[in-house]
Amino acid sequence: MHAKKITRLKTYLFLLPFFILIISCSVKNSTLKKGSEIEKNGNFKEASELYMNVLFRKNNIPEVQNALRRSAQLHISETAFSIANKNERNDQKGVVDDYYSLTQFVNRVNAFTKNIDIDSQTKAIYQKNLALYLNNEYDLANKYLSEEKFADAENTLKNIQKFDSNYKDTSKKLVTAVNEPLYLRGIEEFSNKKYIASYQTWNRIATKEPNYKDVKNKLQQALNERYKEGSYFLMQENFKEAEQAFYDVSQINNNYLDVRNLYKEAYSEPIYRKAVKDLKIDKCRTAYLGLENIINKFNSYKNAEELKNTALKCAEYPIIIESYRTSSSNGFENRIQNAVIEDILSSKNPFVTIIKGGTSNNSPLFNINSTRPTNSQLSRYVNNSYANTRAKAILTVHINEYKLQESQPRVFNRNGIEVKRIKARNGSDSIVEKAVTYKEYERRNTLSSSITYSLIEIKTGKILMQKTIQKNDEQEVRYARYNSNNLSLIYPTRIIGSTFSRDDSNYKVLQSLFQTPEIIDNEQLSENILTDFRRRITNDVLVFNPEE
Repeated sequence: MHAKKITRLKTYLFLLPFFILIISCSVKNSTLKKGSEIEKNGNFKEASELYMNVLFRKNNIPEVQNALRRSAQLHISETAFSIANKNERNDQKGVVDDYYSLTQFVNRVNAFTKNIDIDSQTKAIYQKNLALYLNNEYDLANKYLSEEKFADAENTLKNIQKFDSNYKDTSKKLVTAVNEPLYLRGIEEFSNKKYIASYQTWNRIATKEPNYKDVKNKLQQALNERYKEGSYFLMQENFKEAEQAFYDVSQINNNYLDVRNLYKEAYSEPIYRKAVKDLKIDKCRTAYLGLENIINKFNSYKNAEELKNTALKCAEYPIIIESYRTSSSNGFENRIQNAVIEDILSSKNPFVTIIKGGTSNNSPLFNINSTRPTNSQLSRYVNNSYANTRAKAILTVHINEYKLQESQPRVFNRNGIEVKRIKARNGSDSIVEKAVTYKEYERRNTLSSSITYSLIEIKTGKILMQKTIQKNDEQEVRYARYNSNNLSLIYPTRIIGSTFSRDDSNYKVLQSLFQTPEIIDNEQLSENILTDFRRRITNDVLVFNPEE
């Protein structure tokens, strides 16, 4: 077998050159035939393109190279005749453009063959017309520049450089054509007091032509005017405009004169003044947040740090949390109370401090929905129960309902097959299948809970916030049972026609049901409801602003 493979391989290698030769001949013949037809129609350039495309893929086909030389030379001759006619008509642009295109064509052809060139007479015609054409284009570019038609001047000058990159002073004039419109636009923006816009416009010039006219001075002038504008706004106590002006300058040069300090002042002073006023009217939380904003941005400003500490002491909002149970709440009130305390502490809220209260239904706040306690009742209750806490409010959580419903399991008889392997006397294995009936169970527990939480101001007895929320959650368990010492032998069944057969695809599912405990974790139900309650209570307490 190995010898046959070697023989086939040798045969293939021997024939490979013939296959390549046949393919090459096919490509050559079809190309020459198609090219010949194109040439008969006088489309010599199109035929040349065909030959070059073939040679690009395979460049060692002499017949195609010869055809390319022939068609290319014919196209050159044809174009030379056209150039001569345009020369007689004084069509300088036509001569120059045709010759330029012809040189591009010749360069491409010479990449595949050699010694293709334009005749000397055509070259002489081109040189004569080129001098006149470039001179006319140069005059036209100057005319466009004088008329401030900069886009036209730019296109004309680029066209000149396409034929002669060093023609007269076209490079210098092209710099003018490109940059002068930007320079003039910057002047217009500057005169309209759009100083940053003018800076940005002039900077587009400076990044490429830093020595263009006085653009460096223009940049400095624009930045300085915006700085002076900000200083004027600051003197007028127009802090918003001053902040924007100094911000604009700092984005360009953060070390420009005294811009950093002036920007800090323009930004901070209105916030600082408002914080001082807020402290006088006991809007301490608002004052704290404003002062903290200044310090976070600039580290310091006047005595902002000192005022911030004063504001924090004033803004502290100690809250006592109490929870009240129902007969079936099973300690759920304690769990809510502890969870809310934990969440508020972990929030690191600078204002709210939480104090753990009781869970006694003897509190005067227990029946808050039906009987509102008076101010004296609250004060007396707080003084007796929570002396020296400085508490400003009491958060009460009433467990209105806490009901667990545990349903009896639903039982389903399922057909199964017990599969045993029996070893025969001759040592071979045989499989014996036996129909069995196992039981599948479904069980569902539901927990319903409703709470009402209220935030009550101690000083006045006013209910600042009160909400009732309810949540239900359920868990279901499915499991299977069969009286056997080896459950791994039991398979589920499926019906094919009217016959039960072994269902191998669901074997793992059934085995998992055999291993599933029949107990539902009621604690997880309680935890799910608690998670929702604690999140909503904590969020409402933390976003509540007693100053609003």
